[in-house]
Amino acid sequence: MNHSRNTRFYGRRLTAISLFAVCILFSPLVNASDPDPSEPIDTLYLEEVRVIGTRIQVPDHLQPVWIQNIDSQLLRKLPYESAAYHLSGNTFSIIRDYGEGNMALVSQRGFSPVHTRIVWEEMPLNHPMLGMFDLSLVPAGLLDGISSSSGNPAAMSGSGGIGGMLSLRTRTHPERFFLTQSVGSYGFTQTGLGASLRKGSFDGGIRTFRQSGDFDFPYNNPDPARQETLARDNNRKESTHVLAHGSYRRNDWHFRSLLWLDDTANDLPGSVFFPSPARQDDRSARILLQSGYDGWDRTWITATAGWYSYNLDYEDAFTDPANASTVRMYLMQPAIRHVWSRQHESHIAAQLAVQSIDASTYPEKKQQQGLSVRWNHAWQAAYTLVLYPSVEWEWHSRFDDALNPALGLTFHPATRYVMLRAMAGRNRNNPTYNDLYWQPFGNPELMPETVYTYETGATLSIGGDGGDRRSIRNTAQSSGSDAPERMHSDRSGSALTTSVTLFRHDFENGIRWIAGEDGMFAPENVEKLRSQGVEFSIRASRPLGLFRLDVHYMLTRTDASIRQERFPGDGSVGRQMVYVPDWVHKGVLQVDFRSRLWSRLTIQNIGERFTTMDHSSPLDPLPAYTRLDIDSGWELHLRSATLRGSIGIRNLTDQNYELISGYPVAPRHYRASLTMSLR
Repeated sequence: MNHSRNTRFYGRRLTAISLFAVCILFSPLVNASDPDPSEPIDTLYLEEVRVIGTRIQVPDHLQPVWIQNIDSQLLRKLPYESAAYHLSGNTFSIIRDYGEGNMALVSQRGFSPVHTRIVWEEMPLNHPMLGMFDLSLVPAGLLDGISSSSGNPAAMSGSGGIGGMLSLRTRTHPERFFLTQSVGSYGFTQTGLGASLRKGSFDGGIRTFRQSGDFDFPYNNPDPARQETLARDNNRKESTHVLAHGSYRRNDWHFRSLLWLDDTANDLPGSVFFPSPARQDDRSARILLQSGYDGWDRTWITATAGWYSYNLDYEDAFTDPANASTVRMYLMQPAIRHVWSRQHESHIAAQLAVQSIDASTYPEKKQQQGLSVRWNHAWQAAYTLVLYPSVEWEWHSRFDDALNPALGLTFHPATRYVMLRAMAGRNRNNPTYNDLYWQPFGNPELMPETVYTYETGATLSIGGDGGDRRSIRNTAQSSGSDAPERMHSDRSGSALTTSVTLFRHDFENGIRWIAGEDGMFAPENVEKLRSQGVEFSIRASRPLGLFRLDVHYMLTRTDASIRQERFPGDGSVGRQMVYVPDWVHKGVLQVDFRSRLWSRLTIQNIGERFTTMDHSSPLDPLPAYTRLDIDSGWELHLRSATLRGSIGIRNLTDQNYELISGYPVAPRHYRASLTMSLR
């Protein structure tokens, strides 16, 4: 009863705040003047600073690292899914799925979820106590794009992304108004509502999503001796998200503000082997303010200020008292970009972040400060060769200074359709607050983890803009990261893009909770591991009369293992890391009919996974599995109105499997949505 009352209270509070935000954002629009007809509409937007890749304004397909994009069209087609679902089927990322209604954590290149850096615009989302971010909390309809890149060095994307980086993007919604309603199995409902308005030099919008579900799905008893079906009890989830934005331009100055509020209440059943009913409440508020000046010919300056507050309350049925924490962060980032000539471009940014945490599991309030300065440069040494030298200097109030260099390159051989690329760099990841301060087993003597990354690859692009090579001076005008992969920008003709990447990560000072002589676990810098492998992607798009066919296949081979003993007799040396499949195959087949009807089939084959470091558990290995999801939809245009509908079937073949031991995945289930929008 208290749980429902709290949820309603925060829901009303979020609604009140969102209405206030609408008034703040839209009130100036009434008196806004008409736009200058000589000025294009797109100048209303703040020029984006790239947070994936080199930060140099070069299109994604010309970057020295492979960047995978999920565009807004796909996110709007499947508004009932989370960001985690879209990443799972469309990128190399592995989503550690704890089952419907539960957590979904992203892992890249064999590393833990704490080693994937996740940002919303310029704001980091990884929780500083836990080091990770639950992507099941973010509904797809709240976003306008997701970008994923594995292995980015700190000099290019900031420290912490040892395994890789994800960027969640929010832009102006193209529709003046939209209303979407989704329903599904296990009591799932989702309602989305949004509006946007452009007038003169002002641009504003708001969108809100409210969803809930029981998610008490059936699963097979894990004891093979007992052939029975059980129900996943205490698995309810409710969440409300509000996102508002506003932007304004006056001559060469531009300003942008973003506000994201969310309130999520989870009932958590725990593992089926050791049920431990619990409740977790996540409430956060994030604000970003960005301003810039672009009145000069070759120089752009921007400044970003951010603040967020995150309240996390966790109450276990067997724990008294409950764990409660409040995290706050302040962020300041000035940046300047300058094009020196047709061959040279530089980007310099400084970032100051102040974090404070007040947690019931810490003896006192904790605070840390960090300052980093990044220099990124592009040098077109020859028409076919571009070098990307970069360096980051990082100061931290608790740890030693660090210098993280990186060097990337792209090379076009005789044909313009083929590009070779390479990247080498250093990154580090600071211990989480729980590693340092959790009572009574935190270790305040921990050092940051470090990794040295090396990768090389090749890309073949035919059709679209895949073979376009231009000077730095020309490409500096493009905003690259808002564009999806090349074939999506050219819907009229055929396109083929294939890429292969060989990678290696040497990881040192890794933090692992190890049992001491007293049998109690505590974190120590004991891990030295290597992750190496290959990523392969091929994507083709072709019109066939009234139809259009898109095919995407991805293959990942990952060998991630401990390279030296952490303690005498360590049996995990040379063995595959926990929950890291050695082989992963993914495929997407989509058919469109005159842009009005579409159907999409997603296939994932995930290889065997181990639940213990030394592979000694009787459960090891968890068997490989193949999962199929299918979605179909339609779109109807009625003057300025558009009606969209879709239906999805998850786990089409009714597979019984666990990605994480003790956390079964739901059997075959359904989702459906209907959206009405006005342009």
